Amino acid sequence: MNSEKKIAIFDLDGTLVSSHLWLGLAKYYFKKKENIFPTLWFIISHLSFLPFWKMGLIPTEKYYKSWVKDMSQIMRGIRLDREKEIFNWLTDNYLLPTLKNNVFDRLKQHQKDGFLTILISGSFQNLLDIIANRLNIDFAIGTKLEMVKDKFSGKIIPPVCFGQEKMKMVKSFLNEKNLKINFKESFSYSDSVFDLPILEFVGNPVVVEPDKNLLSVAKNKGWEII
Repeated sequence: MNSEKKIAIFDLDGTLVSSHLWLGLAKYYFKKKENIFPTLWFIISHLSFLPFWKMGLIPTEKYYKSWVKDMSQIMRGIRLDREKEIFNWLTDNYLLPTLKNNVFDRLKQHQKDGFLTILISGSFQNLLDIIANRLNIDFAIGTKLEMVKDKFSGKIIPPVCFGQEKMKMVKSFLNEKNLKINFKESFSYSDSVFDLPILEFVGNPVVVEPDKNLLSVAKNKGWEII
């Protein structure tokens, strides 16, 4: 009979690190002078919708999901071995140098205390696997890129790991692993109001430099804020 485990769930962008994947990919390609047109098109096309989002003409969740979904187009035609090179560079030269020390200290303490640690993000699964390996995180859950033969197609395998889908993916993952979890003593960390389902999933939600809406919720509920 499996004993109950305690988990600590960490969001990536804005929570564990202060950098963001799309900007890291852009910096990589500009540095290498590769894939510049698709990268520029992705940035310009999405920034052009920014005023419409700010005016409330585009739902926030739809706008955010489009960034993740369409970012996969920048990976179109990339072979698996090349993808590993790109994601290793992003991990070591762009993302991990911006680790938030106070949150990283929490991660290390949870590991020391025997918690199962989970990294969850809308970012690409293959990238999260590398980050999780670097930080000794037990599991990673993210958005999967579609491959055709040995190259990325430029599409994702739905769903985007965002909002309610994050919660569904965590539940599905825990069921697949046949893990019995003590949710009351478990922790979850995020900076975004869209991660409310993940935060409310555990007994100890912690908000990290939260957005305005999440800050309001956290204050009303008496959640820890760091």
